[in-house]
Parts: sequence; structure tokens; C-alpha cells
Amino acid sequence: MVKGGVERPFEYEYRPGEELVLRFRSPLIDLIPTEVHEHLVAGRKELLLAMRSFVDAAISRLEEREQARARRRSEIKVE
Repeated sequence: MVKGGVERPFEYEYRPGEELVLRFRSPLIDLIPTEVHEHLVAGRKELLLAMRSFVDAAISRLEEREQARARRRSEIKVE
């Protein structure tokens, strides 16, 4: 993406209420300082850990619902 004659090392896409997408351009990624790269790697790890927590919470909610349904069911013996 070239704006004002300056090639940027990344581009972004944002739609309010949806998501923010940040893309780093491959040829320019080598220009990123080591410290920035380390932060990006750490950030990626934190994002993955956050996603893991989200998935774990969703699984827990599903298991709680299943247990609640199982408790509500009762067996009625008919003579």
C-alpha cells in the first residue's frame, strides 16, 4: 500500500463492530527491529493463550449445561 510516496511495512483493515486485521508485508518484514519482532512473537503467544482460555470457558459452559440437563431428567417407573 503506497500512500504519499511512502511504502508502509504493514496495512490494516477495520470494519466497526467486526475485526481489525493487521498485515505485515513480507519484503518489508526484515526491516522490523529485533525488539519489535520479539514483542510480536510474545503478542502472538498471548493471543493464542487468550484463545485457549476462551475455548476452555466455552467447553466448561457446555459441560455445565449437559450436567444440568442430566439432573433435570428423572426416571418414572410405571406399574
